Formats: sequence, C-alpha cells, structure tokens
Amino acid sequence: MKYLFPLAFLCLLSGQCYSQTYDDFIGAGHYQGVSITTSDGQSSSQSTTTLNGSGLKISLFDASRFLGQSTPGADFEEIEYLSEIGLEAWLDLQLNLPVQVSFYDTSVHIFNHFIDEYAAMYGDTNVIGNDLIMPNWIYWRMAWWHNIMFAEDLVRQRVTIALSEIFVISENSDLNISSIALSTFYDLLYNHATGNFRDLLFEVSMHPAMGFYLSHLNNPKSDTANNVHPDENYAREIMQLFSIGLYELNPDGTRQLDTAGNFIPSYTNNDIKEFAKVFTGLAPGGYYWPWEDLSVIPVTWGYWYNSFAGTIDYTQPMQMFENWHEPGEKYLLNGTSLMAGQSGLEDINGAIDNLFNHPNVGPFISRLLIQRLVKSNPSAEYIERMSSVFANNGSGTRGDLKALVKAIFLDPEARDCSWLNDPASGKLREPLLRYTQAMKALNASNSSGKMWNIGYTYQHATRQAILSSPSVFNFFLPDYQPNGPVADQDLVAPEFQLLSSATAVYYYNMVYYWFVADQYMEVSSRSSDNNLGSPEYDYLQIDPDDIVLLDINDEMALAGSPQELMDRLDILFTGGTLSDESRTEILSSMNQLQMLDDEHIVKAALFLLMTSPDYLIQK
Repeated sequence: MKYLFPLAFLCLLSGQCYSQTYDDFIGAGHYQGVSITTSDGQSSSQSTTTLNGSGLKISLFDASRFLGQSTPGADFEEIEYLSEIGLEAWLDLQLNLPVQVSFYDTSVHIFNHFIDEYAAMYGDTNVIGNDLIMPNWIYWRMAWWHNIMFAEDLVRQRVTIALSEIFVISENSDLNISSIALSTFYDLLYNHATGNFRDLLFEVSMHPAMGFYLSHLNNPKSDTANNVHPDENYAREIMQLFSIGLYELNPDGTRQLDTAGNFIPSYTNNDIKEFAKVFTGLAPGGYYWPWEDLSVIPVTWGYWYNSFAGTIDYTQPMQMFENWHEPGEKYLLNGTSLMAGQSGLEDINGAIDNLFNHPNVGPFISRLLIQRLVKSNPSAEYIERMSSVFANNGSGTRGDLKALVKAIFLDPEARDCSWLNDPASGKLREPLLRYTQAMKALNASNSSGKMWNIGYTYQHATRQAILSSPSVFNFFLPDYQPNGPVADQDLVAPEFQLLSSATAVYYYNMVYYWFVADQYMEVSSRSSDNNLGSPEYDYLQIDPDDIVLLDINDEMALAGSPQELMDRLDILFTGGTLSDESRTEILSSMNQLQMLDDEHIVKAALFLLMTSPDYLIQK
C-alpha cells in the first residue's frame, strides 16, 4: 500500500506553516500500539516511516528551500544543520559573520601565480614589458569561483550576487582588461551587502570602475564656448536603475497615477541635467600598471586616462578635482537644492542623501531584491512590508540592508507553503545559480584546492557569468514578460529573457556532460584560449590535480533504493517540490538503467532532475 500525501497537507505539518496544533491524529510520531501491514500482507517500511515520523522530511524540505533562496548552494550537511537550529537562528548566525574573503586579494594571488608560471617557461624578458600580459577578467573570474566555493558567509555571497545584478558593471566593456576593476567593485558590493543602502549608493558612485563604465570618471564641468556639457549617463542610471526607478511609487510598489490616470515620472530630463552637474570633477585617485611603478606620475586631468581602463588604480575611490567640478546651485528632486559654493564632495553627498531619502527607494529596491532572491511577482503586500523595514529597521534606521534581507527571507510570502500552489509564485532559476548549486550541493573539489574556474564554456552555453551582463540593464529586465501565459496574465518572468531555444539546449548539454558523458566540471588553471592575452601561454598543460570532481558517494549508497535516492535529491535540489509526475518519470528511467553501475544510475538521476521543470522553476 502506497501512502500519498498532497504537498499542501505536508506543509501543515511543518513548524514553518501550521497555525493550530492537533493531538488527535495518526502519524509523524503518533503510532504507538499500531501495527502496519500492506494490502498484500507484507510489512511496509515506507508506511512505517510515515507513521513514526522518520519518513516525514518536512524540516529538511523547508531548510533546503530556504537555502535555495538565500545561498549560492548548500550541501546536505548544511541543510541538516539549518533544520536543527531553525531558519531564523541560522540566518542570524550568517548575517553576523564577518567578511570572509577579498576578491581583489585572490585575483592578485592567482594573477601572480600565472605570471610566475609564464616566466618559468619563457623567461622574465617575455614577462616584463610585455603589454599583452595583463591582469584581465580571467583572474577575477577564477577568484570569484574560488571564493564562492570556500567562503562560509553563504547569505552575504548570495546577496552580493543579487546586488551585482542591480548595480551593474560588466566585463563586456573595456573593463575586461582589468581584473582589479572587477574584483574591487565586487568587493565593494560584498562588503556593503549587509550594511546601509546609503553607504552602498555613495561608494558605488565613487568607485572608478563604475565611473569608467558609466562615464562620470573625468566628467568635466560646462564649457559653453567649446560646447562641452557634463556627461549625463550616470545621472540617469543612478536614478532609473540604482535608487528610485522611472515612476513615482506607492509604498507597496504600485505606480502612482495623476488625475488623468497616467503614471507620474519620478524625474525629468532637467533633473538628469542637474544631477549630471553634481557628478563632475571626479578622476582616478591614482594609476596602476602591473609591471611598472607609476606612482611618480602626478595626478592630472585629461581624457586620455579615461580612454584606457588599464591605467587606473581601482583600489581607491575617485578623487574630486574642484577646478573641474560644476560650480553654482543645483536643483534636485522634491524641491531640494544644493547651495552654490559647496565643495564637489558636499554636492555628491547632498545628491546621494536626496536620492536615499526619496520615498521610492524602499519599494523600488525591495522589489528588485525580492525578485532576485525569492520570486518574480511579489504581492503588493510583500513589497509594502519590506518598504516599511527599509524605512525603519525597528530602531529608527533607514536603509538597513541586513534587516531588509532578513525580512525578505523570513516573510510569510517567502516561507508559507500555501504559496507553493500559487502558479504566479516562484521564479526561473538563473543559469549561474544552477551551476553554483550543483558545485556546492555535491561538494565539488580537487586535489590542489585551487577552484580556479572561469566558467567560460558554461557562460557561452547559457549567456550568464558573474559581472558579464550585456549592458547596464543586467542580463534581464525586472519587467520582462515572455509571450504566452506569463504575459497574458500580466505577470513578469525576468530570467526568461536569457532563455532561448539555443540556451535551453546548451544548458541540457552542459548538464549531460557533467553527469552522463563523464566529462569533468570546468577545471582550474585552464582559463581559456587566451589565458594571459598571449598565445604562447596556451601550451601550459592542465595539472590533473586541478580537475574538479563531484562527490556523489552518499547518493551512490542509495542507488539500490531509487525512492530513497529521489528523496535525498529532492531535499538537495528541489526543496520538497518535486512533483509526483517528475518523480515517476525519473524513477521509470532509473529502472531501465539497472544494468549500469551505481555511479551512472545516480548521474542519470541528477541529469533528469536538474533538467526537470520542478528544479528549473524555483518555488
């Protein structure tokens, strides 16, 4: 006899979901004095575990679903640990962990390793003065993967990924020649991920990588005689993308309407011009070159320094050069103005304060973070609750990201199982996060301990890698609506903007290579066909100690018990949301593979699970 419990019923048994306690029931520990037989007269271990409670894995499902939202991936031990101490206790421990890593330091370490390797093979003369050998994006990418795999501050790592898709810079620009630019900017997001939004917005505005990417680095004051005007690019994007959005919002994120029923713009073209005046006079604080000491060069103004990303010192914020800052009064939003005669940095701080205190910021940023972390279509009530936390963390502080992140993850709309049955709830799992989850859930490792993966093949297949969006508008727009049922119901599905017939097939191929074709995950120490920007470097061989392998020993031990194996994979990857239909299909396929060894049975199950709709749509 097979006991089938609807998902909604199981949710009622979870400590996260029920509202009333009942004592008059059988099961989940209430089984004393009850003997169990099946219709064929045989004992049933499945029935017994259902009644004695050991077969109900609700707390593990809750923990897994929570970790799927709040981390780049977690193994079975982390799921068990969270289920033991509880969601809020685990989250508090995570949010109070100190900063664990420096992406800049790791990037420099990896770059120096390859420089030494190159010098050993070809001699120092081919290294010093060879301007093809630069600390380009490859080394930053290796550093990111290494730190993601080893750092223990899983929540901060996940929130930083989300922030990198809001405050966008990209290697798809001249920044691709500077691992230093990419890594120090990511460090900025990482260090402020649980800080205050006001500080984050200011530091983003002052970072030379953002200055270079959105062209307010070396932004000059007006020179009407020569028809020179301040560049308006950053002034526009800091409002549209980083703080208040295009339209005036209610606290619940819905757009305000004028008397004619039209949306109300949150800023005008004249506002852009005024903010552009603010972001003038900023230039690099210094210069960087990997094999020369340029510290003796005086800091001077000139467009040339903005035309080549490799000369800028990205380890310090931009400096203000008052002679190039637009003088005079500046008129900002909501009737605020900046007095004439202030310093350039006073103007910038005043502009940041003006944006930070705008009533739009709470609902605008809350919605973006909910979309990145939990679901594509949060209810107005969910957004309003988060806007309230943004406005006041409970101690009178505005913009507390730690409080906001905690509230997003613990909100009833993120946790209550009733939302699992809402067809509008959930989101398409980002390709990058599918990769990180597979690596971390299955304890990817190698003998060398160098997880220096650039993920280039996977990026080519899925069109996503960290800090590599095609534009400042990220890989996908927050209001993207794919044609069909989503658009017909006026819903959004941002991640679907990455989905095409090509990327869908490529993703299936990648997972097939990982699990079925016995190909390795992308390996360390092999960066691409252009390792150091020098073709000779391609002759370096891959060290076998660097090859990344997955640990599926625990799964292989269950290969002879397909139901138990699927239970474990459901916990690891789908948080208990694997449908009966998908489970039946996977089990049927596994039954046809019984002639294979345990390893290949498990890998086949992993392939089928990670390409199933139950996995790809994260609930």
